[in-house]
Amino acid sequence: MSAIRLVTVAVAAIAGVAGVGPALAHHSTAAFDTTQVVKIEGTITQFRWINPHASIKIDGGAGHGLWTIEMTAPNVLINDGWTRDALQPGDKVTIYANPLRNAVTLNDGSTGGLYVGVVLANGSTLGRTDGKGAGTSN
Repeated sequence: MSAIRLVTVAVAAIAGVAGVGPALAHHSTAAFDTTQVVKIEGTITQFRWINPHASIKIDGGAGHGLWTIEMTAPNVLINDGWTRDALQPGDKVTIYANPLRNAVTLNDGSTGGLYVGVVLANGSTLGRTDGKGAGTSN
């Protein structure tokens, strides 16, 4: 192998490995306690069907307060049965989520969580609704 080709291959390999770190960091669930599942019964105040992650805001009332639930990408959610209109503001639902490891209040006053499952207003379910499991943000 020529020296120029060897250098080109080495640079390409280093660039490829360097790009993996940010990608893995972005898709990490390390901020969430995936050993705990919180059940939040409440009213949907917002459902954002956007890349790179969809999200849900749910008002759990006096029992749980306002939560922001991070989800995975819409193209992954579609494979799990989700649609862009699965949730509407005002829907009464039950969300199952992994809470943040360090309880912090987000800028909007909500608590953060990672989606595990939901019981929709019509009684149908998406994701895990048995009170177990870990969410994913891939």
